[in-house]
Amino acid sequence: MPDASGPGGSELQYDLARLSEFAELTPERLRLAYREACMARLHVERVVQECLKGQVKFAIWGPGEEIHGTASALAFADVADPDAFAICGHYRSASLLAMWSRLRGYDDFHLDHMRQQLSRSTDPWSGGRQMTAHFNDMRHNTLPVQSALGMQVSKSVGYAHGYRVRGIEDALTVCIVGDGTCAEGDVHEGMTGASILSLPWLLIVTDNNVAISVLPEDGRGIRDFESYARAFGFAYYTCDGNDFIDVYDTTRRAAQFCRSQQAPALLWVRNLSRLNDHSSAADVTFKFDQFDPLIDFGEALVRCGVLQPEDIIRRKDGATKDYYARHDLGRIGTEADAYIVGTMETAASEPEPDPSTVFEHVRDPYPVVHEAPQVGRQTVISINGAVRASLRGILRANPTTWLYGQDVARKGGVMQATRGLWDEFPRQVRDAPINEPYIVGSAIGFALHTGSTALPEIQFSDYSLNTLHQLVYLGNLLWSSGGTIHANVIVRLPVEPLHGGALYHSMCMEGFYASIPGLTIIAPTTSRDVYGMLRTAAEFTGPVLVFESKGLYRMNLGDAFPGEPTDAKEVAALKRAIAFEGFAPDLPDDFRVPLGKAAIRRPGRDLTIVTWGRSTLFVASAVEQLAAAGVDAEVIDLRTIVPPDMDCVLASVNKTGRLLVVHEDRVFASLGREIQGATIETLGHGVVTRVLGQDPVPGIPQNIHLEEHVVVSPEKIVAAARALMATPRASAGATTGHRARAQQATAPTVLWTPNRNFVA
Repeated sequence: MPDASGPGGSELQYDLARLSEFAELTPERLRLAYREACMARLHVERVVQECLKGQVKFAIWGPGEEIHGTASALAFADVADPDAFAICGHYRSASLLAMWSRLRGYDDFHLDHMRQQLSRSTDPWSGGRQMTAHFNDMRHNTLPVQSALGMQVSKSVGYAHGYRVRGIEDALTVCIVGDGTCAEGDVHEGMTGASILSLPWLLIVTDNNVAISVLPEDGRGIRDFESYARAFGFAYYTCDGNDFIDVYDTTRRAAQFCRSQQAPALLWVRNLSRLNDHSSAADVTFKFDQFDPLIDFGEALVRCGVLQPEDIIRRKDGATKDYYARHDLGRIGTEADAYIVGTMETAASEPEPDPSTVFEHVRDPYPVVHEAPQVGRQTVISINGAVRASLRGILRANPTTWLYGQDVARKGGVMQATRGLWDEFPRQVRDAPINEPYIVGSAIGFALHTGSTALPEIQFSDYSLNTLHQLVYLGNLLWSSGGTIHANVIVRLPVEPLHGGALYHSMCMEGFYASIPGLTIIAPTTSRDVYGMLRTAAEFTGPVLVFESKGLYRMNLGDAFPGEPTDAKEVAALKRAIAFEGFAPDLPDDFRVPLGKAAIRRPGRDLTIVTWGRSTLFVASAVEQLAAAGVDAEVIDLRTIVPPDMDCVLASVNKTGRLLVVHEDRVFASLGREIQGATIETLGHGVVTRVLGQDPVPGIPQNIHLEEHVVVSPEKIVAAARALMATPRASAGATTGHRARAQQATAPTVLWTPNRNFVA
């Protein structure tokens, strides 16, 4: 081949000397790679120009990674089945994703990227809601990028497992992180999961030796990526990120290993350049003192005869820091720049989102279901039996359902709610490592497969607090994608105090999670509701948190299911089988309970009591005492606590004029306070109201007598109700205003979101 000297006889750093070894790298494909690399570079540099003018307020980018990106995309195209391939990048992955999209026939990546950059309504990835460089195109299995570094790791592991549960045995899933992200625990967590599940998953670490401004000696504890990879049983590969041939060859071999062996690998891409600081929040000027692989690659293609000298971008001498003044763009660069300018003009001419649409896609519509009429006798099915039966029904109905959590398989769960399911569904039920963020994160990724349902269980809800990142992301995923991404993740969490559980085994979680927009939270308290609401949740397209009261698991609560046995011997045998043998009762497969609808457990005229969870038991006892004293209380079991059925609450309080909210959580900043406030805002200050919860101490004591002193009890409810009844109603004038505002209660509630105090 021709000599490898650059302009003026200078040596090229990467001379494509091995090009003849790769027949797949035809001149046509190399020209395409160079053109895409130029577009990725000039996309950024045009945005930099607009940042300097003040026309773009914020941008984030990855100049220096164009050669790595285009070479990697070609490698994946040569190895992967595009219908069994997924990639989860990060904000510096534009060149890779643009090239992959081009190879898939999607030619508008840069236009759509510019639409997101300018926050246009035409942005197909988010409708102008998401930060730029948050790529998301599930049409081509490009998993959504999120801001919080590292979360893509578990998400992509879950997506990889989704292929396996679907029976696709030659899939490949790629996850990309920067070297700075390797300090996040998410990397360790995701590698743990991929190792345990032995997934065809390729983790690519793109190393430019800096994390914003933090250098490796301050920001990264991994000194040897090979040893780290081997410790997890991963195959290990490495390449020079500025060397097109090395990237292509090594990435192709790594991808082929993962796909053929159905096993994970780590690819360390070293020596990448970072030619602009990480975002427009820093120094936006181009770093002319660093090696530019795009210049080198272009010169090498000229030396190989693939391109002509007039085709390529070349550096010019000078002192200016302006990218365009210091470069001759050449034919290909000029064409690429004109295209990028055109995308900017097109996007700028398109409309911004209409403010009236901002409440769209907070959550999907709930399935329309009809609740079966009451049977009129108490059920013999325990809450635990109802949970077990519902999970079995979901797993049977949808083979692409995954039940995952600590001890859920062999042991059947600490609460025994999943006992026996692993025996029947060994492919769909799996024990998880002790890592809650990974459990929830991988569930999100799994549920990104259309039609799939993820059923993660957190052993005790208290240990879900380290999943807050994942739950916030899960709640905003539909909204931030402009309604394009759905994830049916049903997270089951045992909640509330029970018999000396002490700290971290007794928490109530609604105060932590109710303020996350987009989540649905249910707290069923009867066997029918547990079974029916879980079955409905699995037919929903969005995320649901299920608060299961530990104190109710072994109780038979509420009305019977149609067809339950009545013979005493049959009943005794059924109860014994559920309690001691892990039996899942056969319940009506079409039985459903609606989401978002409260249940009136007892009608009344004097006082409205709104409650949920284990408190429903205490309220049931208290209202009998109140009735004996002449107080006729109406009891509302919310069932769905987010969004609460405020129509039901307001209609009742409009009738009684008094509201007592009873829950096990603390009162300060609680969901009870939100319901109380919403009621007063709508019905006026004529309402006499109070919220009752556990005492405001840091936790539940282990000493059982101290616990009983702290938690809600029937006696405390009776005392609070009597105090409410003794409080005079407001004056006639206030009552008139209250009645006028009460008419709002009759308007159908289409969408509920937390009030403005909950939304930044």
